[in-house]
Amino acid sequence: MKIGVFSDIHGNIYSFAKALYLMEQLNIEEFFMCGDICGYYYYHNEVINLLKSINRLHCVIGNHDKMFLDIIDGKTEYEYYKNKYGSSIIKFQENITRENLDFLRNLKTDYDCQIDSITTIRMYHGNPWDHLNGYVYPDIDLTKYNEIDADYIFQGHTHYRMIKSINNLTIINPGSIGQPRDGRPACFAVLDTEEKEVEFVSVNYNIGQLIKDIDELQGEPSYLINVLRRSNNNDK
Repeated sequence: MKIGVFSDIHGNIYSFAKALYLMEQLNIEEFFMCGDICGYYYYHNEVINLLKSINRLHCVIGNHDKMFLDIIDGKTEYEYYKNKYGSSIIKFQENITRENLDFLRNLKTDYDCQIDSITTIRMYHGNPWDHLNGYVYPDIDLTKYNEIDADYIFQGHTHYRMIKSINNLTIINPGSIGQPRDGRPACFAVLDTEEKEVEFVSVNYNIGQLIKDIDELQGEPSYLINVLRRSNNNDK
């Protein structure tokens, strides 16, 4: 079975639409989304609508998704988020539909299942001990993962693609669809459960339209554009 693993879309519909097209061309049968639908960029409704169109989607909530919900519920300061991350929260509050808000509210912080009746998968946005905010970068000591009983762990949050094995466990971070931070293109991972092989698939999309959208809002943090240009995408 071919499994598509992806994460950290962050409202970037341009990259996500291209990624989903590529996954469909690869005949992906199960789709695992490691959280952070929201944040940074502006097309949350469009992204959630695409997610809802996917058959066999498994999805967990990310820290930015949770922050957006907490702002809507009055648990987190609106100005804090806007000043740090930009105006995506404004667009979210103005445009999010009730149905798509409910979609976010129904997401859990962890998910586990069996594929092919024998392959055990656990999924988090962060890591098994801090589901929302735990960072696991490629150079980290993985000894603690010895206590995890699973074949695969899928996790996101860092925006760095990673595949690591410890004993019989394989840990996969598919990188980021919406905002890669490792100097590589946006990407997702494909796991072949029969061959036990993992491949990263780069998503080369035109970032020029997204940069134009950011510029038109004015006053956005320069980081929102700079991090896009650090990845190897065509920005024309």
